[in-house]
Amino acid sequence: MAEIDRAKEYIGALKVYMALITALLMGDISGTVKLYQNGTVNFTFWIGAITIFMLAIVFAILAKHMHKKINDLKDL
Repeated sequence: MAEIDRAKEYIGALKVYMALITALLMGDISGTVKLYQNGTVNFTFWIGAITIFMLAIVFAILAKHMHKKINDLKDL
């Protein structure tokens, strides 16, 4: 029973991390779009664009890992 509880806590922590990444993505996307709309395509814009790409990759990796852990729960 302790093993399944530990696995559930781990999945819960992954959900919190994914929520944090979602909030970061929303803020970064809105800031980058605002820079683009103002015609300010400078260093800050490109850092924002790169960060969006990196956060999206991290989100996808976490989602895949979380779904794998959820599928592993049926074996416990």
